[in-house]
Amino acid sequence: MAQTDVIQNGSFDAGSAGWTGTDLETTYAESAYLGNGSVNRVAEMDGQTGQTTVMEQVFQIAHAQTATLTFDTALRTDSLGNAGVEGFRVEVLDASGTVIATQDYLPTAASFTAQSLSVSFPGAGDYTLRFTELGLDDSLGAIVDNISMLVCFAAGTLIETDRGARAVESLQPGDLVWTLDGGLQPVRWIASRAVSVAEQEADARLRPVVFDPGSLGQTSLGHVIPQRRLAVSPQHRMLLTGWQAELLFGQSEVLVAAHSLINGGSIRQAGAAAPVCYVHFLLDGHQIVCSDGALCESFFPTRLSLAGVEREARTELLRLFPDLASLQLVFAQTARPVIKPQEARLLTQLAS
Repeated sequence: MAQTDVIQNGSFDAGSAGWTGTDLETTYAESAYLGNGSVNRVAEMDGQTGQTTVMEQVFQIAHAQTATLTFDTALRTDSLGNAGVEGFRVEVLDASGTVIATQDYLPTAASFTAQSLSVSFPGAGDYTLRFTELGLDDSLGAIVDNISMLVCFAAGTLIETDRGARAVESLQPGDLVWTLDGGLQPVRWIASRAVSVAEQEADARLRPVVFDPGSLGQTSLGHVIPQRRLAVSPQHRMLLTGWQAELLFGQSEVLVAAHSLINGGSIRQAGAAAPVCYVHFLLDGHQIVCSDGALCESFFPTRLSLAGVEREARTELLRLFPDLASLQLVFAQTARPVIKPQEARLLTQLAS
């Protein structure tokens, strides 16, 4: 899924544009604080003596999701004697003013260090990002730059609904999604998880599987499946149909994990070149839905005690959405039989 940075002017190239607050200091280059000759513009979190610097920005979130706020921070050279004292507090507040995430930062070096803060947004709406000065009131504070928050916001996978194809990240609880067996079904829960490049580099299992248009065949009318380039998590299961499945498994329709379909060409695992955002939604039961013209599963929750075919899927989903462990949800059976990776290889070989 594509991502959008909801923070405006996080690099301060445009001074304080997009930011409000008190005692903002965004007019000086990095070299003024670190003496390194850089003309890169930054913000200082202790502008003037006798004032408290507060820098904030309002942004919008489309739906409940978890995102990561990232920024760089350093301590100006004139403050190194107060290392561990000078700094700032970062807060994310909802529209009512309730703090939903906070962390204090007290840099100790006169060079930039990357920082991050995980933020769980409970729903759609306006939120405020706030930086507040901490430490001595001596006009010699910490500096900050490259503030960013990537969220699942731009157009992504298209899901068939009662109102036609809609971006999956735009769905809300109560929206009606088309299903192969049950017609229109309401969304009961939806969540997303942005996975950084660093996370994908550390764990290849978090990298998406990419399906090129037509990589899963054609419809009886000659339309390619999927209709557009489709990216899903490795354990997300796709519906395969045809005489090959009937011959091998006695079933005309089976579910296969995306990673089991990788062929190194039209179906492949992406590299860790860019952040990815996974979106999962829950219906009243396990269903077959239509994503970019391809039939695949809706979210299938399991309890920790379940084993067998669900083990890897459960591990991946709890890694992405740890809050699911407390929901204690379980469905009696999958919408279609699930075949194992080695069985999937037989099926794809027979179909080729």
